[in-house]
Amino acid sequence: MKKNFENQKKNQKAGTERNTESNKKQKNEQKPEKSGVKKSSRTKKAAFIAAGVLVAAAAAFSVYKAVPKGPSTVVLYDLNEREEKAISDSIRKVADEKSVSIVSLKSDAKTDEKTADKEFEKAVKKSGASLVFVKSGLKAEKAVSMAKDGSELAAGTINIGEMTTSMKGAVKADKEGVKAVPTIFDNMEIDIDIGALRNSGMAGIATWDDIEKLAVFQKRYVENPIVFAGKDAELALDIFGALTEAMSGVDEYKNAVEIVNSHSGADFNAARVARLLTEKSDYPLYKSVLYLSKLYKQGLLHPNTFNLEKNDVKAFAKARIASIIFMSLNDHRAFDPKVISRFTSIYFPSEFSGENRKFTSPVICAVPLKKDKAVKSIVESLVTTEEQERLSFSTGLAPVLARCRTPDRQSSDARHWVASTDTPLSGLSADINLTKPQRTQLVNELAAIVTR
Repeated sequence: MKKNFENQKKNQKAGTERNTESNKKQKNEQKPEKSGVKKSSRTKKAAFIAAGVLVAAAAAFSVYKAVPKGPSTVVLYDLNEREEKAISDSIRKVADEKSVSIVSLKSDAKTDEKTADKEFEKAVKKSGASLVFVKSGLKAEKAVSMAKDGSELAAGTINIGEMTTSMKGAVKADKEGVKAVPTIFDNMEIDIDIGALRNSGMAGIATWDDIEKLAVFQKRYVENPIVFAGKDAELALDIFGALTEAMSGVDEYKNAVEIVNSHSGADFNAARVARLLTEKSDYPLYKSVLYLSKLYKQGLLHPNTFNLEKNDVKAFAKARIASIIFMSLNDHRAFDPKVISRFTSIYFPSEFSGENRKFTSPVICAVPLKKDKAVKSIVESLVTTEEQERLSFSTGLAPVLARCRTPDRQSSDARHWVASTDTPLSGLSADINLTKPQRTQLVNELAAIVTR
């Protein structure tokens, strides 16, 4: 899957705008994935599909209800409404309310715990869960460590062989069996206004310099062309992490995680950690902060970026006062389909080759905690072709199987991009051992450095 990554990089500039027209021919029935990384754009067909995703999200509260507690409990931890609804529907195909109860748990914005793993462990233990669905990263690792002996699944019963190579790497297993199974995944992206790109005369976007060049051109028409929802601490951290991976490499990303986690706990000091991440040129987040600071000083990055919420960014896009938006595929699905169809999605560019890249693509993992027949049936069913397609169509995210259908170009390209690189990163927000309040504190300190 990785062999043509370099050729695709060379063709990206021409490919970005060309995909605008080629998307008109895109069908719901996806062909087997080819190697390499490509750009993506919206189509009328994709808009209708995205509208369906939004309708499903809007209906989530009315359909997803508490069920009577059964002998087995499944926890959905920190998942959004669409994800909860899709996974709950899959569970109900193999287990009714009498045999399995479904519990939704969220991180507490006012928790007294000093680390994220302790907060997670306490909540999941209290629930008595036999199975937990949680996004990859530190919490998923904690879930694996909490599993009781005998909870592992036999590798031969899980459809691992049909997964993309990158997703096979996301499977957690040892000689005892499979301990964590990837089910569906998100991806960080940059959305480019197609009209702005066309008017600029640029063939496409292949580098960070190209993004800056487009923003400089577009500043003639839009005061601050680049935006993202920086008030959302998780998104902001994932953007810092994705920029670091793209500009400085995977090792520097890992160094950033190590620095934060070595200073987590009761003595966590956000200002000190921010300095350790950014203060010197050989510190891990130095380049990403420097790039955002440069955009800010040029007036290309919106001055209130770190006060913007996701609804603000959607309003900016609708009003045509945002030309370049950093977001996740999950966020993409929340936009008005007519608005987002004016944008084409690209991955975070880099000078590193595909085999040396790890995109920021949080994976929802199923982690068995107890030996349980219902758990076995649920997890096995989620990685069948039928359920992978249904999960992808219901959430708008990318499936872990290589050859099942996807709802549109966006989810297909996310799978394609990640399959062309190494096993993805979970995102800085998921890899660091900080509670929700602590993550907000750290983002505030990083924002102050970017905007000073």
